Amino acid sequence: MNKKKLILFSTTVVILAISFWTFAGFEVINLVLSEKSFAKCARILISKYEDFRYGKFRRDEDPMMISYQELYDVQNYKLELSFDFKRKYINGNLTMNARDISDTLNNLYMNFATSMKVNSIRLNENNIPFVQRDDYIIIDMKDKVSNGEDFSVTIDYEGAPKNTGFDSFGFKTFDDAPAVYSLSEPDNAPTWWPCKDIITDKSTFEMILTVPKELTAVSNGVLEQVSDVSDSMKTFHWKTSYPITTYLVSIAVGKYDHWNESYKSVTGDKQMNVDYYTYPSYTEKAKFDWKNTVSMIEYFAQTFGEYPFIDEKYGMAMFGWISGAMEHQTISSMGYTLVTGNGKYEEVVVHELVHQWFGDAVSPASWKDIWLNEGFATYGEALWEEKTGGRNAYLKYMSRLDYGFFGGTVYNPEGFIFGPTVYNKGAWALHMLRGVVGDSVFFNILRTYYEQFKYSNADTRDFENVCEKVSGTDLKYFFDQWIFEGEGRPHYVYSWTSDEFGNQGGTVSYKLTLKLKQVQNNEIYKMPVKILVKTDKGDEQFTVFNDIKDQQFEQPLSGKPIEVLIDNENWIMKKIEREDE
Repeated sequence: MNKKKLILFSTTVVILAISFWTFAGFEVINLVLSEKSFAKCARILISKYEDFRYGKFRRDEDPMMISYQELYDVQNYKLELSFDFKRKYINGNLTMNARDISDTLNNLYMNFATSMKVNSIRLNENNIPFVQRDDYIIIDMKDKVSNGEDFSVTIDYEGAPKNTGFDSFGFKTFDDAPAVYSLSEPDNAPTWWPCKDIITDKSTFEMILTVPKELTAVSNGVLEQVSDVSDSMKTFHWKTSYPITTYLVSIAVGKYDHWNESYKSVTGDKQMNVDYYTYPSYTEKAKFDWKNTVSMIEYFAQTFGEYPFIDEKYGMAMFGWISGAMEHQTISSMGYTLVTGNGKYEEVVVHELVHQWFGDAVSPASWKDIWLNEGFATYGEALWEEKTGGRNAYLKYMSRLDYGFFGGTVYNPEGFIFGPTVYNKGAWALHMLRGVVGDSVFFNILRTYYEQFKYSNADTRDFENVCEKVSGTDLKYFFDQWIFEGEGRPHYVYSWTSDEFGNQGGTVSYKLTLKLKQVQNNEIYKMPVKILVKTDKGDEQFTVFNDIKDQQFEQPLSGKPIEVLIDNENWIMKKIEREDE
């Protein structure tokens, strides 16, 4: 590496370290690196930064262990927690109700950090031997349950959760009071509670949190009861009857101000609480920043289908993560640094809310499909811009999401799975799909997808199948080039000429000849391309389907063409230039 490149590389490291969590660094780096260099450097830097900051960001999955876990199906968890704030220590009791769905459940495997201490385990109320190894609890089940039989496992444990991933389990202080919070995405739930940490095994959940009386403990679902344990302690009992996956289970404990509003269902027959929990010094700012939440729920319920957890709640609770927010089911956790009192981060409020539909109700079948969470939620930000500011605001927002280059594929992203390819290009894939199929079909696709997979899991092929069924169109080319395989974008070069087409009764018609080439080095992108022609008699529009490298189109016009614009509204992620003949 020569001196110039070394300086550039060092500068890039600093930029990426500063801006990593907000992803702004990708936009900055893109200005100083070529596309090829950017892709290579970004992959290396992200990998090295993850190793430095978090060790391994993702858990290495053993297919054999997963196959063992697929021998049983979790029905419900009940988790009871208390806290030693000074020691950053927890005491927990977990009861898992499950069903044997195999004839070969000889060993029951549960994910749990080996750094945590398991005191005892009971199977159907009877003490049972176990071992902890390689971040698993392994319980001997041979001849103890049979296929189709329900059973319960109760685990008493304690320990100081190791903070991994983003900020998997944290102890902090706000307003001179202790605060505790969790953020388990993608696979860090087992750092603080034992579970079958498989994204597709959803279950119902109960959370019982014992805290000092001056604190409030918040979790998923409905608050069933608050009860005094002693003169100084009280217990909050939360329960969700909707299926939830493990990484969406949440605790947020702190000295909270609490207020609420009411949302009325689309049909008008149900009222739902919208609850807000803030550290007192941020309350007034949050009341301004979050003031549009009910209006957002109303809009997205009309757009996607009814809010998925209408019988429980939607809420937001502040937590101690400095780098963003997290869409915990029914209760999004909002980073305190995002509450400014001027609405600067309203798109984050939108983003986490949209996840309640796409990510929480419809969860991905695997982390390869993470764009079905993040791309959809990011696109929801643009839809809210369209709702509040009109079509031009929507198009402008989409333009800002295009960094000019995205490394890797949207599906099955390599390395750090929460990068701009998943978020921004994922949103652009939806934007382009809307351009291909049209508004009415597009929104019917979103509603159908949500309704079909609500409270379960879906993968990208499932979404593709819905798109094709609703549109009546073969969209394999679209998903292959924008989601599964393609890593680039078309680079269009175009030219045009016109001739008088005819003169009848003094009326002159014209023929436009448009030449459209794709000059990028990689695959040819097949896309319908909207053409706007400005003529001396007004604007005329038509659409061509461009599917080869060098293509010519002819179009009759009623007016003399003055200017030809290719994809003027920017429905295709592209580069474009005119080539004069």
